[in-house]
This record gives sequence, C-alpha cells and structure tokens, in this order.
Amino acid sequence: MTKMANDLLRSKHIGAKLFRSRLFHYLKADDSLVITERGEPVRVMINYDKMLDLIDMMDELSDPVTIKAVYDGRRSIARGSRGIAVSRLFSKIRKTLKNNV
Repeated sequence: MTKMANDLLRSKHIGAKLFRSRLFHYLKADDSLVITERGEPVRVMINYDKMLDLIDMMDELSDPVTIKAVYDGRRSIARGSRGIAVSRLFSKIRKTLKNNV
C-alpha cells in the first residue's frame, strides 16, 4: 500500500451532516478528510498540493515510456543488476534536461 493510501485510511472520517454544519472549519484545515454517509465513505477531501501530487503520479503511471522504464528496471534488478547511485541518476537527468532546453 502506498503512503498516500495509508494516510487516507488513517484520515479523520466524519458524517456528511457534520461536514455540512462545519464546512468552513474543514475547508481551512490542512488534513485529509473522508466524508461518510451512514458509515460508508462517499467523498474524500484533500488539500490542493496533495491533489496536484496525485495528478502528477497518475500522469506518470499513464505514460507508456515511464511504465516500460519501471518494468525494465525491475527486471534488471531481479536479474541481479545493482542499478546506479542516486547522485549519478540526478546528474543524468540534469544533463538530459539541459540538452532538451
């Protein structure tokens, strides 16, 4: 389970009636919130920055090139590849970005 999913499961759950009566309070809060009706989750409220992060992740996961790179990397690791150091990876990314500008 991802950290985001885990955080959502641990978020405060409140009934829709309480949410409506304290809407302004919850809109000012920075916490994620699961809104329920009769105990069943029906809506989720998360802050704007977390939503942008989620959209970025969904975009990356819908990109066939990214998915292939992840698949190839996992396959290489399963075969015993050690990968590359993070610092080297970031250097490669910076060079690629500079070349594309």
